[in-house]
Amino acid sequence: MLVLVALCCNACGVYSFTGATISADVKTISIQNFENSAGEGPSNLTQIVTNNFKNYYQRNTNLTILQRDGDLQLEGQIISFTLTPAAVQRDGNIDQATLNRLTMGVQIRFVNTKDPEQDFDQQFTITEDFPQNVDITNIPPSAIELMSERLIAEVFNKSVANW
Repeated sequence: MLVLVALCCNACGVYSFTGATISADVKTISIQNFENSAGEGPSNLTQIVTNNFKNYYQRNTNLTILQRDGDLQLEGQIISFTLTPAAVQRDGNIDQATLNRLTMGVQIRFVNTKDPEQDFDQQFTITEDFPQNVDITNIPPSAIELMSERLIAEVFNKSVANW
C-alpha cells in the first residue's frame, strides 16, 4: 500500500523523495552556462559548475533540460572564488595563516514561468577550509566538485524544494 501511494505521489509530479515540490504543469528547465566573473579558480570552473547544476537537477527531478525557454529558468554567474586566511597564528613578529578558507559564491536568477511568485535573484555562498600549504592554484578538483555540489543543493532547495 505504501509503495502504491509513493508511486502515485511521484507520478503526479507534485512531490518527490528529494523534497522537490514541482507543480505537475512544470515539465522543463533551462540552465544557462555560468560565467566566471570572479576571474579566479581553475580554467574549467565555468564548465564544472554548469555541468554540476544540470546533473543535479536531472538526478533529483523528472524535468527535461532544455537549452532555453524552460518552464523553469536558471542562470547565474560565479561571483567569488577566493582563498583567505581563516586562522592566523603569531610566530614572533610574523602572522602566519594556519588555515585558509576558500569562498565560492554564485549569483542566481531563477524564473518560474508557471508561478512568478517563486522567482528570485539571490547570492549563494559556500566556504571550505584547507591547510595552510594549499594555495588557490592547487586546490584539489574533488574539493571544488564537493563545494559546488553543496552550493547547488542550496539553490535546488530554494528553487524547487521551497526550503
